[in-house]
Amino acid sequence: MPAPAYQHLLVGHDGDVVILKLARAAARNALNKTLIAELRDVLAKVSSDANARALLLTGEGDVFCAGADLKERREHPGKDAEFRAPLLQFWHELAQFAKPLVIAVNGHAAGGGFELSLLGDAVVASESAQFWLPEVQWGGIPGGWGTQLLPRLVGPVRARWIILNGHRISAREMLGMGLVTHVVPAADVLDTARAVAKELATRPPTAVAMAKEAIRQALNIPLASGIEVEEQLLQQAVAAPERRELLERFAQGHRPK
Repeated sequence: MPAPAYQHLLVGHDGDVVILKLARAAARNALNKTLIAELRDVLAKVSSDANARALLLTGEGDVFCAGADLKERREHPGKDAEFRAPLLQFWHELAQFAKPLVIAVNGHAAGGGFELSLLGDAVVASESAQFWLPEVQWGGIPGGWGTQLLPRLVGPVRARWIILNGHRISAREMLGMGLVTHVVPAADVLDTARAVAKELATRPPTAVAMAKEAIRQALNIPLASGIEVEEQLLQQAVAAPERRELLERFAQGHRPK
């Protein structure tokens, strides 16, 4: 995938892994309209590029992401819905992204940055990283699916405490709650995330896409319906060419990596 020049986003490659770095360190990598448009553009390109097998997202400097750019919104009073529309569309697109998504939380993740991390298939966090949702303290509520995802992921009691209290949560606490998958020294975050992304990139693409879709739907439908969905998606996965190739290799004594 070619890497055009973006204003607030750095795009790199490590083999079949595409690496995105939020590049607004002076603004704590807050998501403004330009950055959101750039992220959506890259996401569409990666989705359609057969040579791109995984996506790694991280931040520049010592902050992962401070969420939505509130300064930009304050400069345009009365247009909050207009600014939120592309952000929410990006959230939907990321949630439906069919390839492995690895998020490297190199520093603090506040507000929408915290919520963004909840969409990762693997989340590698720095030992010094902290996560928090400050919206209620400022007279709002989380608006990047935090009120919906957290109760499903950690239960309603803990979700209420995280959202209402707004206190900072360490990477180790996040690991204990199952909200991150790896906690490593700050110097190792990107290398670890690269290794995880490269490993996930070896997985058969159709199987990855079907598994992610089954899990996504499981959050929204009853168990009985989810079992039916799982069966439908399984049939699509096993009908894919890579499945037949893997079975042939298995018959010859090879094993998946």
